[in-house]
Amino acid sequence: MTQVEPAMPPPASDRDETLSGMLCVDTSGNPRIPLLMEMVAALSRASEPKEVLRIFSQKIEGLFGLHGYVSISTRGLKPGQYKITRFMHQDESSLLGESNPWNDWEKLPIHTGGFFGEIVRTAYPELIHNLSVKDDTVLGNALESYRSLMAIPLFDNGEPLNWAIFLREEPDGFTVQELEQAILRSNLIGNTVKNVLIAKQLRQANQRIRAEVEHVADIQRALLPNPLPKIPGLQIATSYETFDQAGGDHYDFRPLCELPDGSGPDPEGMWSILIADASGHGPAAAVVVAMLHAILHAYPHQPDSAAAMLNHANSHLAAKRIESSFVTAFLGVYDPKTKRLTYARAGHNPPLLKNPGSGGEVLRLEAVGGVPLGVEDQSHYEDATIELKTGQTLVLYTDGITEARNSDGEMFGVEGIERALEECTGQLDCVVKSITEPLGRHQKDNQPDDDQTVVAMQIL
Repeated sequence: MTQVEPAMPPPASDRDETLSGMLCVDTSGNPRIPLLMEMVAALSRASEPKEVLRIFSQKIEGLFGLHGYVSISTRGLKPGQYKITRFMHQDESSLLGESNPWNDWEKLPIHTGGFFGEIVRTAYPELIHNLSVKDDTVLGNALESYRSLMAIPLFDNGEPLNWAIFLREEPDGFTVQELEQAILRSNLIGNTVKNVLIAKQLRQANQRIRAEVEHVADIQRALLPNPLPKIPGLQIATSYETFDQAGGDHYDFRPLCELPDGSGPDPEGMWSILIADASGHGPAAAVVVAMLHAILHAYPHQPDSAAAMLNHANSHLAAKRIESSFVTAFLGVYDPKTKRLTYARAGHNPPLLKNPGSGGEVLRLEAVGGVPLGVEDQSHYEDATIELKTGQTLVLYTDGITEARNSDGEMFGVEGIERALEECTGQLDCVVKSITEPLGRHQKDNQPDDDQTVVAMQIL
């Protein structure tokens, strides 16, 4: 086994001023303390159970002059059965080669009987002097060079499921005091192995969960229109930032009319314009907005109005009983021929209509409203209509922007968007930047706690 150079204690002169008047016992002559410190430091960095046992077996030899170490497990086996999971000699050779018991558990042979069979038969520590094991039915002569042994049961949830066995070549190599210490020390190391294994399993589970969440996020992003559609009489720009991998914000543009020959959607006809925000964050919110997307795209016929589409979506979401989840939404039906926008709102922030030019008035479209989708199955939404004019810009957004806080806890608010738009020309690149840049300055180092989406449409 490898002898590790012990770390030296700090010079006494470095501590004299701080510890003046106190009596500090000089431990610099004790070689075991640096070894113990090295062992616990190395164990704190271990990320694999095998690494824990390697560190333990190496350091314990430096502390106590061991010549061999064996670990045995009865976990999941029938009474009288056991597996030898580690067998290390002083020269670091292993009876089991490079086997990793956590990865190769099924490959390890199951044993019964023999010398170790007697050891594990009871849950009591053993201290043996004048050890003599030859021609063993399981071990053969693997223990022939060892003359003394300590066997320590390692408990897991009150059950002795593993054993640590220490070997020396001297016939009376261990004392009762060493046995007492080894019972505590070995069980603490056993718990360390268990905790490291649990931590590894948690890391692996988190990696799988994160991969699944990323997959959900990919699906959600695939539902966003890309590239943005070319709607006659409109120019469109968007900004979409998710709080986590998967988000609960959504926007969509969909042609509502068919070509006269039935060959496909009519781009010159009416379009639905949607922005929505599911409650909460992450995969659950992403699934809810995906449901809304599917419900609206499966609308059974050409819609009569924006309110009719929201009524349809609400009845389906409410029927699904999505518990505490709900969706706020703004849905408009835009007619490129007349520049007329018919809209309905379900608990969503009112869109803003920016008149052209710097200093142009900013209006809130809040003539109608309603509760979020999925809250009440009997909710009924109403339409409002506005005729848009050339040069105006319609701005849709989610509450991740209005509720963004600065270091003093103040929200950006609808007023923050309005102030930004008043100073903007109304051109799309100006609109998006005039919102996102002041928003960034407002938040500064504060981490956003919600998804943030802006959809801007300028009337040509």
